This record gives sequence, structure tokens and C-alpha cells, in this order.
Amino acid sequence: MKAGDLLKLNYFELLSPDPVQVPSAGGIKSPTLREISSLGYRTYRHYLAVLSLDLASYLSMTGTSGLYALLSDEEKAKMTLFDLLLSSPPSCALIQNMLDFFMEGTVTFSESRHAFLVSGSNGQTGMITRENYLTVCDLIGQRNYLKPRRDEDLSKVKSKKALEIMKKLQKGRSEKEKLAKTDKNMELGNIISAVANRSQSLHILNIWDLTVYQLWDCFARLSGNNLYNIQSMSVAAWGDKNHSFDASAWFKKIETENQ
Repeated sequence: MKAGDLLKLNYFELLSPDPVQVPSAGGIKSPTLREISSLGYRTYRHYLAVLSLDLASYLSMTGTSGLYALLSDEEKAKMTLFDLLLSSPPSCALIQNMLDFFMEGTVTFSESRHAFLVSGSNGQTGMITRENYLTVCDLIGQRNYLKPRRDEDLSKVKSKKALEIMKKLQKGRSEKEKLAKTDKNMELGNIISAVANRSQSLHILNIWDLTVYQLWDCFARLSGNNLYNIQSMSVAAWGDKNHSFDASAWFKKIETENQ
């Protein structure tokens, strides 16, 4: 697994309660709601924000974009988000704790290797380095039902005109995200309550054993089935003159950016 590799997990892997084994890195978990509760919801949200960081957002957040612009192309090519995050003990400790929560086993930092070692009962199972860090973050995001937010790697764009266009697109997306308001209806606590009180088998006591991906998947299915039920009742009462009702819609694959 090399830097820049994009690995897309399939639907079965996303739904599975078991860790997804990634070559050279180790097993990536989808945490249960109980594990998130034990960690603390605010800490969990902070971890998700860290997962979504890219070099540009990190520089903007730390106010170092101007200093970065003064670097030569050669110096910029050598600089990675991973190295910057590990440049200070507090941020290094944050990344270690974050990875330890989402990875199977125990994660420790090796200063001599400049990497995080993933270990299980039988010894080392993986290693997270500057080469695979962003890929690991992407995979963790997928297992947590996160939409991909990381910007394109502009260092690989050779055309000046294409580079200018991509920079404008990134700036536009960034400004749009700042203006977007958080939908409180989609907060995790509210989704837990909604699913627990709508599902025929889940309730407020057993729902905590679901992985966070399974919860969001249940919510998507319940939402789709509600619409299906309304449409089926309408067809039963008034008929389907336009032949637009799909009787198989209830079991068709949910198309999302996470799958």
C-alpha cells in the first residue's frame, strides 16, 4: 500500500462487525456505539475531524499557509501532513490515541522508525507511516460512514491552467463548507433515538451493540422503507397509472458516497 492509494471497501466489509485487514497497516474497526460512548462523543467527533485533515486544511488551521508558500517546490514535495502532525509531542500523542481507538490491537509510536506500530497478542501486526497514513485515514473514514473530504493532491498536477482551476474549485468548496449549517436532526444522538424508536427489533438498550456504520445504514434503510410504504399504500388505493412504482425498491442497494 503506497501513498495516494485509494482503497474502496465493499458493502459487506463496511457492514461487518469485524476489523477489515489492510496489508502492512493492520485491522481497521468500525467502533460500536458502546465504544463511542465510553470514549466520549466529543472526543469521537474530534477524531473524525482529524481524520478529515489534509495538508491545505492543516496549514490553514495552524496559520502557516504563508510560510508554506515561501518554500521551494523541492521543499514542498518533501513535506507531508504526517510529518507535520508528528512534529510536536501533543499532536503526535493525539494521532496515537486516535489510531489506537480505530485500529485493532494497541498502537504505539516508534521514534526510531518515525511510525506508529500496531501490535496484537502475537506481536506486531502492522505499521502506519508517512506512506500509508492518508490511506489508513480514508479507510477509517469509510468504516465510520464519513463522506470523503480530503482535497486532491495538487502537487501531481503538471498543467498550470488545470492547477489554477483545481485551486478555485477547492476554494469554492471550502467557502461552501464554512457557510453550511449543521443539521441537528442528523446528529448521532438523535439518529440513535430515531432508529431505536422506529425499528421493530432495535431499542434503546440493545442498539449500543451496533457499529456506527451499521447504525447509519439502518437509518438509511428505515428512511427508504418509510417512503416505500407510503408509495405502496398510494398505489394500493389509487393504482399506478404511470407505472412508476418499483415493487423491488425495498431491497435495492443504497447508493451513497460511502459505499
